Amino acid sequence: MEISYVGKCLLVNVDGRRILVVGDLHLGYEESLNRSGVLVGRGMFDEMIGEFDLIFSKVGRVDEIVLLGDVKHFFGGVIKQEWNDVLRVFDYFSKWCDKIMVVKGNHDIFLPGIVRQRKGIELAEKYIVSGVCFVHGDRKIWCGGGVEVLVLGHWHPAVVVEDKVRREKYKCFLVGDWKGRKVIIVPSFFSGFEGTEVRDGNFSEFGKKWGFDLRKFDVKVVSSGGLEVLDFGKLGKLDY
Repeated sequence: MEISYVGKCLLVNVDGRRILVVGDLHLGYEESLNRSGVLVGRGMFDEMIGEFDLIFSKVGRVDEIVLLGDVKHFFGGVIKQEWNDVLRVFDYFSKWCDKIMVVKGNHDIFLPGIVRQRKGIELAEKYIVSGVCFVHGDRKIWCGGGVEVLVLGHWHPAVVVEDKVRREKYKCFLVGDWKGRKVIIVPSFFSGFEGTEVRDGNFSEFGKKWGFDLRKFDVKVVSSGGLEVLDFGKLGKLDY
């Protein structure tokens, strides 16, 4: 098994299958803001596709794409922008893979109605392939025996980097061990929110929920606007 970090995505190569893993997309976020009275433009989708173009220019065609949940943003139903953008992103991904698997997130209660509009797209609470278990991460799901790697979304991990001149937040992966398994927490792909600082007390509550000792997890920071991922060492040793 080979796992590599490509920008905000994972590329898992297992048993000859290349699987691109994508964190939370939160499509429809802009219309959701508009409905609440916040006036924002709607350029996120085109920006997102530009990022994926860059990723596929590096990794090429893959066998599968796994979406780690929260594909859509709005809780209370399906709004027009979600309907359109989810179908558009499915059509885009279909050009780059043979199979699309969606792991259902807590924002995806009404996603099945959209998924049914496209043939060959699967939706499940968890997805296990060749010893790798993919779940959303909002709640603990038993993956069963034989699982070597657990991959989660939902948490939106990020880390603040600062010096005397500026202070910036970057999306990051958290990678560690838990009960003999490798655990990878994937950042959101969503550009509207950098994420939650991993040294924040609220973030540590996520770890307690699963029983992870996050201080022993490695922090891998995604460079701004590129595909490079930098190893920042153990979370417990990061300077504040």
